[in-house]
Amino acid sequence: MEDVVHALSDLGDQAARFGLAPPRRFVLPAVLLILSERPGYGYSLQKDLEEFRFGPIDRPTVYRALAQLEADGLVESWSEPPKAGQRRHVYGVTPLGERVLRVWMSVIKDERDCLGRVLRRYQATGTADAILAEVEGGWGATLGFGWSPVSSTSAGQRTLTSVEAPAPSAPVASSEGDEGGGAGRRRYRLAPERSVVLIDVRSTVGPISFGAMGVVGTVEADILDGAIRAGTVPSAHLEIMVDGLRSGNRVYDAELLRRIGARRFPSVVLDLRDCLPGGAGNHYRLAGDLTFHGATRPAQGNVTVEIGEAGKLVVTGEQVFDIRDYDIPSPTVLMLRIYPDVRVRLHVEAELEEA
Repeated sequence: MEDVVHALSDLGDQAARFGLAPPRRFVLPAVLLILSERPGYGYSLQKDLEEFRFGPIDRPTVYRALAQLEADGLVESWSEPPKAGQRRHVYGVTPLGERVLRVWMSVIKDERDCLGRVLRRYQATGTADAILAEVEGGWGATLGFGWSPVSSTSAGQRTLTSVEAPAPSAPVASSEGDEGGGAGRRRYRLAPERSVVLIDVRSTVGPISFGAMGVVGTVEADILDGAIRAGTVPSAHLEIMVDGLRSGNRVYDAELLRRIGARRFPSVVLDLRDCLPGGAGNHYRLAGDLTFHGATRPAQGNVTVEIGEAGKLVVTGEQVFDIRDYDIPSPTVLMLRIYPDVRVRLHVEAELEEA
């Protein structure tokens, strides 16, 4: 909750109206839920309600909810012997309250599904901020994802699909002549706070998504008229610290880091060695070497590359890999088994370095 409030305050007054708030009439079923676990006192319920992290709830709100629930016959109250001179009023759930709580849980489930559709719709926009939100919020696995079980390594290459909707097509720059502006070798440095990797895996319990921000590295390319100059070979070196991968489940995270030997092999390194136009517009075919878990293997695929006038470079794409090619057996956690083909989605943004 504090993180959300802080993030909104950084965006200015225009975002303040979107602060986190409880769903409509949420306090009533929340009070019933807490009292169904154990009878309680009115003043102690305030702290319990705040654990739901829907923002501050004052004591008058709690007592109004208790009065309404008691008037409806959903809770009952009684007095306990006084302690330190004060008589304490205790509340508990009635049998009718237990039945109503069950119905209310169905309503909350429906509300959760509706909110999930909002997140999935936002996820489907494929914008840079949607990708960043998925990593920051850790909600990729909750929503699920489409899947094609085709490996990019052992069983042939799978064409990459852009994560971000492509911009209007721009012609691939010709290597002949510099008319029209701006030819030359340029060096870009990744912005870690806007560069992310998402790893989607299939398992016996459903999809799991691991995400990490903070991809670092550099890109060098010959640029002409806002495109990579034909006949030239850009270079790139990217590094991802694997201990930053998180799924939102501590058990899964610990098993992942153990299986990939995060202490012994703390980073994943990608080195680019070739780039060819991959069709019309800003699509390119990349080839390079991927080092993971101490093993270096060739990797290739298609990405989209956007080169902005303000010295900004954006690269997006995805690929499916077979982790067995990097000497990693399919992880298992108790009854959970993770399948070896994993989908890696990459979005990196880089700024032009000053000459």
